[in-house]
Amino acid sequence: MTAPNCIRISCLLIVTAIGARPQTCKNAVDSADPDYGTRIRQLIKADGHEHNLYYDRDPWNADQSYMLGIWSDLQQKNWSVVLYDGNGCFLRPLFPISRFDWRLVWDRNDPQVLYTWNGSRLYRYHVDSGQADLLKDFAPLSLTPAGPSVNRAGDRILVTTSDHVFHSYHLPDMQGERTFTMELPTGCAAGWDKQRYVGYKNYVMMSCQSHDGTTQATLVYGDTGELYHRFDGVGGGGHHDFSPDGRWAYFTLWGRGKPLEIHVANLDGSNDRVVLSIPNTQLGYVQNLHLAWPRGVNGWFVASFFPSANHLPSAYAPYLDEIIQVRTDGTTRTLARSRTAYSAATRRSGGAEDFFWAQPLARPSADGTRINFNSNAAGTIDQCLLWVER
Repeated sequence: MTAPNCIRISCLLIVTAIGARPQTCKNAVDSADPDYGTRIRQLIKADGHEHNLYYDRDPWNADQSYMLGIWSDLQQKNWSVVLYDGNGCFLRPLFPISRFDWRLVWDRNDPQVLYTWNGSRLYRYHVDSGQADLLKDFAPLSLTPAGPSVNRAGDRILVTTSDHVFHSYHLPDMQGERTFTMELPTGCAAGWDKQRYVGYKNYVMMSCQSHDGTTQATLVYGDTGELYHRFDGVGGGGHHDFSPDGRWAYFTLWGRGKPLEIHVANLDGSNDRVVLSIPNTQLGYVQNLHLAWPRGVNGWFVASFFPSANHLPSAYAPYLDEIIQVRTDGTTRTLARSRTAYSAATRRSGGAEDFFWAQPLARPSADGTRINFNSNAAGTIDQCLLWVER
């Protein structure tokens, strides 16, 4: 099997065996990665950008038959949420974000349903019909940018309101309201864009950090308001994730002789151990990374590294832009390169643009067979797929 020609390489695809590659589609280009010998699938939007939903949002639905993406124009305006099949073949647009917010969550049990919002209103949206059912209006309060999340069982939905109160409800009837607030350490401010159900039982997380970064914490609460554990000194900037069996993957920053250390710990703080340590001398071109755990796999998670467009090496050497599988036994495997480079202010189309969405923000599917990530190697931001070899 030969791959079609591709001028530039951006998005990577690993196949399990000859003939196992998903069917090609008109909106995608498949090619090969020269460093790791993997197959590439790049989703194409010739007149704009496409990207995923962030590292902590699963773009796949309950049975992984559908996948979501975000489209924008070349100025990164006029966003819309679009629907693909589970292998990245475009199906149809769903809605512009002027109608419903892109910070949404799929139902864990019904593959046709997702939950989204607009201002103060929370909705159940049916992707087959386009029907949106109003679940609750929180006016005069509004919802915070984190949007909704669902618990492990999929029978409760969580939102926070502009008064910083957490609200959860039983699904599908929106009964059994639970409310609480979190007590943050002194001087530790929350961004209110990442708090969510962690995907283990009914636990909820929130991160915070001070303006100078000297104080940071990640807090884990039950959704009835009891503090389960507070991780002090780490995690305030996010970029971490939780396993379906209740463990936390996080990392500590490197520099001045200190290595990057990726840890896994139980939610109560016990059994905290380093599963990957990288000397800072090998991270000279890495700007940052994200960790993401498949919501149905306990044995591994992914780390997606990325460099700055203003600080790139003359030749490739790890670590730079890899997507790495990190197993909880301490072994690792490099899956692919995103070949992306993030720029905070790139001059394009007559104005300054933040290419935040060029960060790979890699997110695995629930079963761990696919990874969704972003790349700007082709000149625009492209949404990409990576199939994980067993």
